[in-house]
Amino acid sequence: MYRGVFGSHVSCVFRRLFRLCALYGSNPQVVCCSATIQNPEEHFRQLLPSLPPHPKDTAVVSAEAYSQVCTEEAMGPANLHFFRQRSLKVITTDGAPSVEKLFCVWNPKATEISDATTLLKQNSKQALPALSNTNSKTHSVLVIARKRKRIGDTVSPPKPGNELEKVDASLTTSAIFQGAHILARLVEAEIATLLFCRGRKLTELVLMNVHSILKASPTTEKLLRRVSSYRGGYTLNSRRRIEQRLFSGDLLGVVATNALELGIDIGELDCTIHLGLPSSIASLWQQAGRAGRRQVQSKQKRSVAIIVCFDAPLDQHFTQKQHATELFRLEPEAVSLNPQNRRVLGQHLLCAARESALYSTQSGTAYIDSYIFGSLNNSALAGDKAIASEVNAVVETLVKERNLMECCEVGGRKNYRIHSCIPKKFRAVSLRSICDENYAVVVPSNNVGTDGADGEVLDEIPGDRAFFQVYPTAVYLHQAQEYLITRLDNTKRIAFAKKCLQPLTYFTTCRDFTDLEVVRIHKTSRLGSGDKNVKSDPVLICVGTVSILTRVFGSTMMEKRTMRALGTNEFSLPPMQSLGEAVWLEFPTALQKEVEDRGGASWTAALHGVGHLFVSLVRLFVLCDTDDVGTEHVNEFEQRIKYVICLECTYNLLLDVDFCVC
Repeated sequence: MYRGVFGSHVSCVFRRLFRLCALYGSNPQVVCCSATIQNPEEHFRQLLPSLPPHPKDTAVVSAEAYSQVCTEEAMGPANLHFFRQRSLKVITTDGAPSVEKLFCVWNPKATEISDATTLLKQNSKQALPALSNTNSKTHSVLVIARKRKRIGDTVSPPKPGNELEKVDASLTTSAIFQGAHILARLVEAEIATLLFCRGRKLTELVLMNVHSILKASPTTEKLLRRVSSYRGGYTLNSRRRIEQRLFSGDLLGVVATNALELGIDIGELDCTIHLGLPSSIASLWQQAGRAGRRQVQSKQKRSVAIIVCFDAPLDQHFTQKQHATELFRLEPEAVSLNPQNRRVLGQHLLCAARESALYSTQSGTAYIDSYIFGSLNNSALAGDKAIASEVNAVVETLVKERNLMECCEVGGRKNYRIHSCIPKKFRAVSLRSICDENYAVVVPSNNVGTDGADGEVLDEIPGDRAFFQVYPTAVYLHQAQEYLITRLDNTKRIAFAKKCLQPLTYFTTCRDFTDLEVVRIHKTSRLGSGDKNVKSDPVLICVGTVSILTRVFGSTMMEKRTMRALGTNEFSLPPMQSLGEAVWLEFPTALQKEVEDRGGASWTAALHGVGHLFVSLVRLFVLCDTDDVGTEHVNEFEQRIKYVICLECTYNLLLDVDFCVC
């Protein structure tokens, strides 16, 4: 789905495409598929530039405004002969093939269990609705029996004492472990299944658990090759190979991020598993819709979607019997993107200048660029008001940094070009990230963690996320295989990895510290000013720009089975600093004493809880993942405890924080 960073990049790519089409006298017709969203028309207009009218059309553009940009002779009116605005028609009829879909809301924390044998003796039409009731969860037997071949078939109860069908009671509350166990049982039953995870690391962790479960029996060990993971960061050849195997039916189970949510034909699937409630209602329906697409022709009339809930408040809310149906009554969210983000716009202005000089009257781009990117002199031709206010500052910055060259034309007008002597930074633009460069994870051919010229590239990681994943001593996962990061070359942006010959008993997490400093306040509102019960000054809610400084200073080794800390490591990595938008609550000093006097509650703990609550619930109001936003969590030694700050993560930088306040 074209939203967030990726959507903003794609929006700028379309602006560049339409710009070139105009120069060559073409006005393309566009057909877009919006998937499951609330605002397809609005999103279409955000994604694609509105085409300017012909310069001679004085009913829309005045002669005075036209003369501010260029003359007809300089522009070459023939180039814009086909340039006309077109009407937009939205088609809302759903014609996609679909079958009956059964949803199972699975709560790993459920305490009341039913007789597993009774459930498994029923056919799937009876059993799955029963399992969607939180009172029917069982901790000893999984949803699907391993003897089952198709979703419509009846199943037999497992034999008593079969360890493959039981889960250790100490681990049954783990959503990750239960999700992996469900997928393993479905793969064993030859039911094609796709399991969606929220992040890359979680994807690899789930796949490792699935492999561990399948290895436990000689009868299932042969299925290891038919289970794989799919996520961003894999090389292009690796992704295409996985897609081909999934489409052909060679793969029975795939653990994936939302990279497989849209845009790729993945063949026939019977079931989807959602590890954690998806980030939006639109994503839930889109992910669940990946199963059952082709079963109409095969006369298979049913598909299954299993939602395995985490401990998060929002997930647990929908596991309650009285709230479970609310999830399926909610409307899909509206999608938004932000093409005016300065870093995104700056990268694509460099690309556009490489394709044809910016704001040139000689080539005819002056009129087009003023309409698509925004006018440098704020003339009436600036058709896209959303980015008109940003482009002037962005162009000035690019010229000052010597990434663009300012040239003069006849008449004193200026255009902007890429010269051969200027560093070619446009080649490093990534559509998936706002970061300029990536780190490569390389396994040397000798597998000893040294510089291997002919090493294998496993993954590519955005530079602003690299230190959280490939720090020294880190355990890195790739296709259920463990690697140790032995060295980090920050100059070449390479992380050298060594393949682990034996499974490790631990995993690693990074130790980091983030410091925030308010740079600029854009908006301030008062909360609680009309509440008579509040004796102190009102709470302030603010929106502004913050400076984010993050340091990764060490790692912790955690035992896999007990989650017990085994030890820590310390190292030094360069700090990561960036600017981001944030919304925060500012509390008066007197409020702390008032809260503590009422019940003796810990003020610091209360702020910490509010921060977690903010991050958990923000996706009810803004289309984003919980990983897209962060909060400044204070601790007992924190001196600056007057704030609760919710910020957008440095790699997204596109969250509409004003909407959070509303």
